Amino acid sequence: MQFPLQVGPPRADAPDMAFRFAHSRSRAGFQAGIGFVLVLMLALPAMPNPHRRGTYRGQCRQLTRQIEHYETRILPLAIERGNRAWERATNDQVERLWNRRADLCPAYGAERTLLARAADQARRFNKMLAAAGRAAAAFFTGGLAGGLP
Repeated sequence: MQFPLQVGPPRADAPDMAFRFAHSRSRAGFQAGIGFVLVLMLALPAMPNPHRRGTYRGQCRQLTRQIEHYETRILPLAIERGNRAWERATNDQVERLWNRRADLCPAYGAERTLLARAADQARRFNKMLAAAGRAAAAFFTGGLAGGLP
């Protein structure tokens, strides 16, 4: 017994199944269809990602609730139990959620750029303070403390 999709030897009464175009009209339609599919395949990557456009109030609220949950419930548990790995993992998760929320929600994205700018200013101030401390140490010790590079 042969199944409909089973490949077997051709029967004597079966017609020749070679793929041929009967006339040029069907060939042109086939070529147009292939062309359409190729254009569609090339145009799909150029389309905007539907997951990244617009405002996602629901996702913003959900991410805000998740951040609040980790910061108010999970992180204190990790600190209370003295589990440093759990605490570090929780802080990493909060940071990932915070960055995802900043990517999706324009209001939080502005907050992220403001905080990044403030962190850069703090780093520059700390560098300047360290250089001033080295200079003061060199001045007050008469150059014995190493001083400026």
